[in-house]
Amino acid sequence: MSTGQLYPEVIDASTFGARYSQALFMPIGVEGQAAAGASAVVGQIYSINRPADSDTLFGTSTLGTLVKFIIGRGIAPVLATASITSATAPTLQNRQDAWANLESSEAVRIRMTDSTDQADLVALAVSCNNADLLYNKQLAFGGLASGTAKATLLTAADAIGSKRFCLVGPGVYDTSGTLLSGNMAAAAVAAEISRNADIADDLDTVQLFNLNGIEADSQGMPLLRKKVVSGSAVNDFEDLLQGGVSPLQNNPQGNGVEITHLRTTWTDDPTFDAVMTRLIVDQVFLEVKNYARSNRYLRRGNTPETRKDLQAGVEALLLTLNSWILPVTSIDGLPTYNVSVIPSADNRAVFIGYEGFVVRGIQTIRVDARLTIAA
Repeated sequence: MSTGQLYPEVIDASTFGARYSQALFMPIGVEGQAAAGASAVVGQIYSINRPADSDTLFGTSTLGTLVKFIIGRGIAPVLATASITSATAPTLQNRQDAWANLESSEAVRIRMTDSTDQADLVALAVSCNNADLLYNKQLAFGGLASGTAKATLLTAADAIGSKRFCLVGPGVYDTSGTLLSGNMAAAAVAAEISRNADIADDLDTVQLFNLNGIEADSQGMPLLRKKVVSGSAVNDFEDLLQGGVSPLQNNPQGNGVEITHLRTTWTDDPTFDAVMTRLIVDQVFLEVKNYARSNRYLRRGNTPETRKDLQAGVEALLLTLNSWILPVTSIDGLPTYNVSVIPSADNRAVFIGYEGFVVRGIQTIRVDARLTIAA
């Protein structure tokens, strides 16, 4: 249409098409089995923005299904790599070879695999620890095959036992009634984490869209639920959470699937009994790291003035993160992060120290009503 129109009217010149991406806070890196003859180079990390891109690179495969599921939940790009292009499932060594590239990528914050094998998930947690040795802060999400009992989930969580792994279960039904395994349920959770920039929000009770319910047993009842057994209350969700599993539940008020609470599989102590704690600890380090780099402190002389500037800057930065990390109280009663910047003996390094309390989410609201009924 000509742009020279003089008649005053509002014209609809918009276009409509599928939109697969939104702003991502934590990009997802995925590994898995591509189809035999797929065009992907094994081990190469591809940035996938559309389902068609996945089909071209990975063919009809478990990796392609997982990547397209994540994209379908509004997450793009997905950083994906094939550990094998074959009709035969990859070995653990195949996976570890591909994981080595994801470990070294600073762009990857969330890790997933198409495997539902416990041994592979244990090794994936180790891979995330390897990334931490490179100061790359990564957290893995995974699940087991459909039909996995509560006891088996607890056994797997104990075997993984990592501060960098979140085990999600059980399987879930999509809107067509198709049962999806635990790794797809984990992918739905990972997508929520990926786009959630407010990591002080632990996503408790968040509904996962386009899922109809959690896996049912042979009697049609939810595989996990709260029930009374022999006169005593049994809460499958609490039992699993105490054991290191992050269970999903049916929406108590209708159709759909909700997150109960997300935690890591680490149960030796309560430090990482919430995924948000892991994310906050990691992100505070990255914020301080990025501040120091972007303000060119690695290009400055190790002088008292430089250290004073760095100290003030980090203190101001931590104040902006007070929804994640709370200050301590100084001896004069004022809030502070006690930031210190100390030079090394040879003046080739500085050591930044700070203190604070990591914010924790509300897990329980107890109602203590005191009511009187007139007799």
